Amino acid sequence: MDFAAFRKAGHWPTLLAAFLYFDFSFLVWVTLGPLMIYIARDIPLTVDEKFTLVAIPVLSGALLRIPLGAIADRVGSKPTAIVAQLVVMLALAWAWLAGLHSPTEIGLLGAALGVAGASFAVALPQASRWYPPRYQGVVMGLAGAGNIGVVIDSMIAPWFAERWGWQNAFGMLLVPLALTLVTYILIAKDAPIEVVSFLPLLALVLTWALR
Repeated sequence: MDFAAFRKAGHWPTLLAAFLYFDFSFLVWVTLGPLMIYIARDIPLTVDEKFTLVAIPVLSGALLRIPLGAIADRVGSKPTAIVAQLVVMLALAWAWLAGLHSPTEIGLLGAALGVAGASFAVALPQASRWYPPRYQGVVMGLAGAGNIGVVIDSMIAPWFAERWGWQNAFGMLLVPLALTLVTYILIAKDAPIEVVSFLPLLALVLTWALR
């Protein structure tokens, strides 16, 4: 592949921004998993509750990808990503400052973290729309490499929790998210193409499924 031609073919700052947004979104998406052992020391949880609460962000992220992708098609990827990132940051700030005191509160945090998991439906299309078909594979691969955030979270979240407590770990995760959000706002751009809405198609599919 001609990398010089690849760089000129699209908008590499948006590709970088999409990668960072995807990476750090996935970093916080699964943070309940490695932190659950520490949370359970302070909040009595059954084994079933632990498994359920850890699964909530994953399920929420899977379900939210459909509406978040549809919203991105309607209003653009950049504003959708910014609002989604703010929702996740507010949820983390709440867990950090107010703490978690019950399985219900943990579940609500998990549902909000699912918004981070839904970043897949925003970041990848935003990056790929800047590039012609012959580069779609490499662009999707580069942007999709952001799922390494899941691995990073598994390494750093317990480290934070051991030293400063699981509640402060949520606050520390706000630092990379804030830096990523600022970078994203400054360098990401939506591709100058006609935005196509998939909401009518989604409504049709849902109508058929519920018959």
